Amino acid sequence: MKQIYFLACALLLLAGCNNRQNNAQGRTAVMEEDVTVVDTHNAQNSLDVNGTYSGTLPAGTFEGELPSASGPGMDVKITLSGDTYRKSIKYLNQPDTTFESTGRFTWDQNGSIITLQGEEAPNKYFVGENQLYHLDMDGNRITGDMADHYILRKR
Repeated sequence: MKQIYFLACALLLLAGCNNRQNNAQGRTAVMEEDVTVVDTHNAQNSLDVNGTYSGTLPAGTFEGELPSASGPGMDVKITLSGDTYRKSIKYLNQPDTTFESTGRFTWDQNGSIITLQGEEAPNKYFVGENQLYHLDMDGNRITGDMADHYILRKR
């Protein structure tokens, strides 16, 4: 009688293991399917862009601000809030002269670049984590030895 009991238990144990293998194989088959993951994260929907960004940019970065924009540089401060901005430019060689402007900014279709509406070009910034990268006249990141001089950092 004991042998029949042990034989029945062994058969039940083997049947249970067989079911687990089938379940595991079924899950493996699902996992092996090609899955396309669409990453919809971008600066516009993933970063907290509201705040004040500041830094010292090389003189002559903005056109139309001063006819002779030359000298050691300019302190630039941009405050973003919602879809509005406030920009302040103070030339280091002319400490009593500050230019201020306000307006709205828009995002590009990729959600990574903002354009300050109503500003003369270059008026585009690539938005990074706690940073705005001032872009050139064509909307490209500035590269080379001076690249680090075109970053405004969040304060």
